[in-house]
Amino acid sequence: MNGSKLMFEAMRNEFFTSRGWQRKQCPLCQESYYTKRDLPHCGSYRCSRGYTFTTIPAPKSYLEFGACIARSHGFFKEHGYPVQSPIAVVRNDERTLFASTAGQVYDDLIYGTVAENESHQCVVLQPVIRLQSIGLVGSVEGISTSFVHVATEKWNAGVDEHFDAFDHWLDFFSSLGLHVGGLCLKTKQAKNDWAGRIVTSEMIKINYGGLEIGVANFFLNIPQANNVIATLSDIGVGAERLVWAINKSPSYFDSIGPLSCVIILERVMLDAIRTTTLMVASGVIPDHKNQGSKLRALIGLAMDQAQANLYELIRYYYGQWASLIDLPVSREQTYSVIWQEINRALNLETNRVLGIDEPFDQNHEEFLRRAIQKRTIPISRVRDITRRTT
Repeated sequence: MNGSKLMFEAMRNEFFTSRGWQRKQCPLCQESYYTKRDLPHCGSYRCSRGYTFTTIPAPKSYLEFGACIARSHGFFKEHGYPVQSPIAVVRNDERTLFASTAGQVYDDLIYGTVAENESHQCVVLQPVIRLQSIGLVGSVEGISTSFVHVATEKWNAGVDEHFDAFDHWLDFFSSLGLHVGGLCLKTKQAKNDWAGRIVTSEMIKINYGGLEIGVANFFLNIPQANNVIATLSDIGVGAERLVWAINKSPSYFDSIGPLSCVIILERVMLDAIRTTTLMVASGVIPDHKNQGSKLRALIGLAMDQAQANLYELIRYYYGQWASLIDLPVSREQTYSVIWQEINRALNLETNRVLGIDEPFDQNHEEFLRRAIQKRTIPISRVRDITRRTT
């Protein structure tokens, strides 16, 4: 294992020094990084004290999110990476409730369900859901509960092949107008617990003025049957973060759209609707456990502002996701499920506020009308109730 690590570090250093990158130690976090412009620290959010890339002059042309997705697909396909269809977002009887990284296309190999000693590579544009940082959405830019993980994957890659792929990524950034001289490439080793097996990865975090755009991982020691050890080159970016880094717009959500809503609506609500659209369109229904409970909680975050803009937002986000992955639930049915759950949540909150127990599985307007007809709610209080529940 030590020999593999030393070989990786030697080849990594040779790769970067031969291309004019300097290796330095960050004076703030003491970790190593590579830089072309003698940048003073590793470019992480903490060491940059926030996002500083937004102060860099923006390009003349604004890069649309859909255009970035299309160019990602085309660039890597032209460079010899066959396009791999993304896996389903909803994970049943799996290690994660939702797809959370493009590398999960190789789960059968990683966890030994299927044996494969040959090497093969692909590019994946994988819609993913990560809820770990949900509490930071809206208060810290660059964070969302769903995004597109664009990644190149190579099973049983050599170290030289891993850095060939990384070179392609640097060329891709340049082709989009993101100058690689502004990047800081921070190195780190990580130990990953994969179903009780510790797998070591050599990481390169791709930082740009405080923003981590993506990560290049080389997994050194994936155990297989018959004492065989496999490797995996896994290099990926968050497409939304990449577009934000290129456009340097005020908000991460500006590039996700729709612009007519981004400029007036809260980020938390926009993020919740975008993610719930992906969940419901992928077959999740509101429930009290597993994926359904996560969906119900997210819809609760969208109640405040969603009613007037809900259909337009779902139409827009459904189109984004449908351009990447097959969705088993129609757009109209997706809207219906989300709308019904918003009404249910509003009715439950009204019951709670008034201390009443009216049937809540109905349209909110119908709920109010019936309660008023029965004199459960005085009509004079409807305005006050609406203000407290939305």
